[in-house]
Amino acid sequence: MTENLFPIVALPDVAAAVPAGKIGKLQVVQVSKLFVDTAYQRAVSVGSVRNIRRICGSFDWAKFLPVIVTEDDGKYSIVDGQHRTIAAASLGINAVPCYVLSCSSVEAAAAFAAINGNVTPMQPIDLWFAELAAGAPKAVALKRVLDSAGVTVTRKREGFVVGETRSINVLARALNFYGPSILTTILQCIVETGDGNAGMLTGAVINGIGRAIRTKPEMLSNPSKLFEIFDGISISTMVYEAGIESARSGNPVQFIITRQVNAEIRQTSEYVDAA
Repeated sequence: MTENLFPIVALPDVAAAVPAGKIGKLQVVQVSKLFVDTAYQRAVSVGSVRNIRRICGSFDWAKFLPVIVTEDDGKYSIVDGQHRTIAAASLGINAVPCYVLSCSSVEAAAAFAAINGNVTPMQPIDLWFAELAAGAPKAVALKRVLDSAGVTVTRKREGFVVGETRSINVLARALNFYGPSILTTILQCIVETGDGNAGMLTGAVINGIGRAIRTKPEMLSNPSKLFEIFDGISISTMVYEAGIESARSGNPVQFIITRQVNAEIRQTSEYVDAA
């Protein structure tokens, strides 16, 4: 695993400055001493309750970040971590690890705004890689399908080669909808036919093809027939034409591709029957 470890490297162009405030301290605090300051903290909403129940259902100390608090006369106001603290209390946990800031209530409110406003959103692709590394069953099941079809999830945003895609949410939903066997065939129809159709592993293409072939068990049982049909289809041209029609008609590109694929399959089948 050491080949995946990289050191922290400071940015070279940051002007030297004296950090503001004082460094806090880590300590375990009794839940009974933790409070919510309504001057800046949010009330517990319906969505919050769902989140708290989710934390309770998969509670793990390895996933429990220290609660950020301020202290005044033996009482600790939560700056960040209200939901996980409620989850801990709901599970009967009496004390949680906290990072105690040394600051005033005004500074605590500013810290709350900074912590909640400067969070870097987790991209779906990064979350999937993390789940895969953790051995999450759904991530592992999807990886198995992708490997079978010769598809690779990449963090690149452009310059895709054959078999590369960033469409991880599309793939995850497709696995749930089509199942592993049909999804494997869908992906193979794209990456193992023609010139490999680089850059075509998108939601519109995957679902456009999927919606067309999932109702054709006779072809799914013998995918080689499908691959022969797709060898004669320019998927990039199909997408281009579908985009033009979509702009004119308002119909989704995915539905147009489904219709186009169905037409190609019917035409080829009729030709084969006639022969």
